[in-house]
Amino acid sequence: QLALYFQIRDDLINLSSDDYMASKSYAEDLTEGKFSFPIIHCITSRPSDSQLLHILKKRTESEPIKRYAVEHMQACGSFDYTRAELGRLKHEVLLEVERLGGHEELVSLLEYLDRQVRTS
Repeated sequence: QLALYFQIRDDLINLSSDDYMASKSYAEDLTEGKFSFPIIHCITSRPSDSQLLHILKKRTESEPIKRYAVEHMQACGSFDYTRAELGRLKHEVLLEVERLGGHEELVSLLEYLDRQVRTS
């Protein structure tokens, strides 16, 4: 579950974090045509809407097109859904850490990473 948490968190940060986008290219998952967690949610939540699929196929570097795609995912509730799933996974990971005897540093790291997700 921890690996899944980290992967989904990275997917969300790639598309929604201003800090991440300042250090890397804007929404590079779209440029790379990746089917990340928020993208999959957006596509499956509105199967008759193929806009995002077309953008992914283009592997565009156009910032206006990528901004449109990000706004579209936001409007579809994909980022909220992703944050909720991350919250569920975090809870499962924390329970497992506790079951295994606890690990203060790992718990602190998860709390820190979770704060970043909540503010992105």
